[in-house]
Amino acid sequence: MANLSQQKRERMLAFLDTLKRKNADDDDTLRAIGEIENELNSKKYGLVWEKHEEAVDVKMKDYIPVFTEDHDREITAAPGGRLQLPA
Repeated sequence: MANLSQQKRERMLAFLDTLKRKNADDDDTLRAIGEIENELNSKKYGLVWEKHEEAVDVKMKDYIPVFTEDHDREITAAPGGRLQLPA
C-alpha cells in the first residue's frame, strides 16, 4: 500500500512549485511559500492513520452487540449512603 501522507505531501509541494513560478516577482509570496515548504518537509513524529478499515470496524457493520441488564450484578447504595457491590 502506498504511503498516503507522502503522496499528499508530494502533490502539495508540486502545487507550491507552480505557485512559485507564477509569483516569481513577489518576494512576500515567495517567503510565505518557502515557509509552507519547510513545514511540509520537516520531520513529523506520532501516529499516522492510513485510510483502511480495521477488522473490528468491518465486523461492526453487520454485528452490533446489545447489552442486557443483569440484576444480580447491580451496584446499589447501602443504608448510610455507602456503595454495596454484588457478592
